[in-house]
Amino acid sequence: MLPKNNLSSLQEAKDQMALLIAAYKPSKSVERIEIKVEPVDMLSWLSLQIDDVKIYGANQSDTVSIAGIGQAACLTDIRLGNFRNIFKQMRHLLTEKYPYLQWYGGFCFDEKHQDDDWKDFGAYRFVIPRFELAAQSGKMIFCCNLVGNENIKSILRQLNKIVIPAKVTYGSQLKEKRTILRRTDEPDQKLWQKDVEQILSEKSVKKVVLARKTSLHFQQAPDPWVMLRQLKAVTPNSYHFAFQFKKTVFLGASPERLYRRYQRAIESEALAGTISASSDPKVLENSEKNKYEHGLVVDAINDSFKEFCIKFSKDKQPGILTLANGHHLITKFQGQLKDGIKDEDILQFLHPTPALGGTPKEQAMAMIRKLEGFSRGWYGAPLGYVGLDWAEFVVGIRSGLVYGKRLSVFAGAGIVKGSEAASEWEEVENKISNFIKIIQ
Repeated sequence: MLPKNNLSSLQEAKDQMALLIAAYKPSKSVERIEIKVEPVDMLSWLSLQIDDVKIYGANQSDTVSIAGIGQAACLTDIRLGNFRNIFKQMRHLLTEKYPYLQWYGGFCFDEKHQDDDWKDFGAYRFVIPRFELAAQSGKMIFCCNLVGNENIKSILRQLNKIVIPAKVTYGSQLKEKRTILRRTDEPDQKLWQKDVEQILSEKSVKKVVLARKTSLHFQQAPDPWVMLRQLKAVTPNSYHFAFQFKKTVFLGASPERLYRRYQRAIESEALAGTISASSDPKVLENSEKNKYEHGLVVDAINDSFKEFCIKFSKDKQPGILTLANGHHLITKFQGQLKDGIKDEDILQFLHPTPALGGTPKEQAMAMIRKLEGFSRGWYGAPLGYVGLDWAEFVVGIRSGLVYGKRLSVFAGAGIVKGSEAASEWEEVENKISNFIKIIQ
């Protein structure tokens, strides 16, 4: 089903979509209706919809973005199983006929440590949205995805419920009255000190990334889509994302790509070593502690690329990535994959990198399970999309979970030789500052 040649308003596209859905003939594969539309604001559109499943993603330059509601197909489980089976099922529905068709979703950080906060996300969850808006370089399409023997009447009812946003003044959507009743930190600063000391005394690990969960309780439930718009305003040059399953929304602004694959080409990056934005970047370049922490991540990615690449290259020296709330050391990798290496193999090697777990991996993960009194869920885990012959995953950092009147913000710090509990606490405080900034 091909797009119309002329641009339609979203209302016109909705009317045209109804006719095309009504004419749908059951198929063993996926059918996709695409209609070119005049661009609309995706976050306004998402905030108006009443569906239990909503998805948003935008690249670092905000030139490519997607907003989806509902699900034409879904893969999820409370246990991870193996990556190979998950990707095999995703590939089964991807087709050259529809190059823009993609799965969107993510994995949990550690399937051995889950809790009720994340029950609707599972160990993994990937969906093909029922309806979506997809934009690239200012051009937009409105899409409907159909799989197998669909209930056409149900889909038409869902289409009919889609609300079309009126023209909006975006500045007005950057404000929302939020009264914070209380804040809790898990662990609190006293326990954090104890945990850091325990990690530093453990001889079997070189680095452990210790995370903190800061929960803010509001008088009224915040609108996560307004919150995401505000977050975008203060975090340029980041991957912005939101996943809503039922009443829980996980959203964030990640600066870190885990990997991007296009056919046999792959890119990744080591991002570790942080100082506040108010500091001189040269302090970071000359910090032995930060260079050591960064080097552990570089070495781990380097070892992985040796395993799955025919050839690869990396930056000779770390660069400086400057974002709104800090300076970071960054080393970029590019490579050519060996024959037979697939996304499931890449994830098996790369996740979690020492930037989010630690090194050695197994010993670091054991300490995280022992010390952290909460589930990270999708925080620090791979989030992204999978297409026919490409995939991209970012690391779910600089992120928070919205449920009812509560926002839980997650952030971590790499504990290595030379770390001090007080300064690492401040580093985490700095990392959550973007969320604090937008709600005050």
